[in-house]
Amino acid sequence: MRAIVVECKIPSLSSKAEVRIMATNIGYDIVKTVIQRRNSVHHSTCIGPGKLDELKKIISERNVEHIIFSNTLPSSQVFKVQKYLGGDIRVIDRNLLVLEVFEKRAMTKEAKLQIQLSRLRYTFSWGKEFLRLEGILGEQVGWSGPGDYPYSEYERASRQRISRMEKALRDLYKKKDLLRNRRHELGFPIVALAGYTQSGKTTFFNRLTTEVKTTGLGPFTTLSTVARRISWPESNTEFILVDSIGFIEDMHPIIVKAFNTTLGEIAQADIILIFVDVSESIQRLIRKLASTDSILRQLDITGKLLICANKADLVEGERREEALRAVARQFPGLPIVQISALTGENFEELFNIITEEIHERRSILAS
Repeated sequence: MRAIVVECKIPSLSSKAEVRIMATNIGYDIVKTVIQRRNSVHHSTCIGPGKLDELKKIISERNVEHIIFSNTLPSSQVFKVQKYLGGDIRVIDRNLLVLEVFEKRAMTKEAKLQIQLSRLRYTFSWGKEFLRLEGILGEQVGWSGPGDYPYSEYERASRQRISRMEKALRDLYKKKDLLRNRRHELGFPIVALAGYTQSGKTTFFNRLTTEVKTTGLGPFTTLSTVARRISWPESNTEFILVDSIGFIEDMHPIIVKAFNTTLGEIAQADIILIFVDVSESIQRLIRKLASTDSILRQLDITGKLLICANKADLVEGERREEALRAVARQFPGLPIVQISALTGENFEELFNIITEEIHERRSILAS
């Protein structure tokens, strides 16, 4: 699958590197990255006409089949770009790529349903837009062009599919709610792992549970929640550890909503460990911290928040201090523990804090 990554780079915003990694990890052969710097995206085709001509030439020379925009595109731009480049070229935006990654990685029935529902909701307006544009461009659709018949038929069929998926997911949610309530009844505190994708949550989970959940496949290796009982003999503490989907910058609200069960595990946890990769460049770290904070604010969190400054073994000196200052600015007042999920560095300090918080919460509930 030969592809070109395209980005309309507006000031202070770029996600081409993240898009390249996601695309490569699910089988795309990225032959080139095309960037246009603008103050704002082109109203009709995201990138300007001149850059579109350049793109069309590269497609012909490099035998490219797919165009992946690192920007979020409305349906009208997708269809106009695809029409200009030729019908055989598949054009997708950043959110459709994210959903494609989800689709490749999904293993459970819940994850697969969530992805299908998310894709259908995200592209719901696309079918209507396609019908409208085909009519404008002179191609008749349905009985008599882009009239009420094809619009209403498309909308009716899509709404029925969405309704069926929502019902199936509600049934799964009820079972998970019962399991979650059962854990609380048995007196097991819940500790959830949260944070940006690829920040080391699953590596941490594997180390504590002695499991071998897949890691290192790029963004969104974990798509469904996994919970395991953890015993910490040094402090005679037991709790349920929950691994969940990682966050990503500018995650579309529809995608966040589709994974509300996974994020619900975070919201209802007693303690939330927020993983941060402090080995990244300061610029990328600051952006990811802001995205993590933004998503956490969308959740109705009542538990204790604790920052895990992960991969601390990879940086030192002033570079490490600068990263820790950035974390403290984004999450003022929250405890920060420097750890390495890979080597186990500072796990004892982390678990002492977790233990203290668990005992404190139990004391409050007992009083």
